Amino acid sequence: MIFINDIPSLRDPETFELSIEDRIEKIELIGGNAVQDYGHVETGDTFTVECVFHRDAWAQIQELWKSRTLINFTDEAGTVWQNLRLVIKSLRYIRKYPQYVSVKFELWKI
Repeated sequence: MIFINDIPSLRDPETFELSIEDRIEKIELIGGNAVQDYGHVETGDTFTVECVFHRDAWAQIQELWKSRTLINFTDEAGTVWQNLRLVIKSLRYIRKYPQYVSVKFELWKI
């Protein structure tokens, strides 16, 4: 189970991935390579999540998204991530269970 602020999901996420913003680039040169390294930029890290919520919980999440409110996110390990931007990517109803929705979203560290 995860939480967006205090809004619980139905169960653990279907998918959960943290993309790290590591600003390093290899530059190919004649006779070799050079590296341009600006390090890890933590504010560029992004969570990508797909999870199931009850319709009522979805309504609350939708309001947070529409109002562009920064949220706190508790992952399935219990780690709390604060001040994240919520970006909804897609939504689908669960077949035979119309009171539940599967939501794909991103959480951006800012």
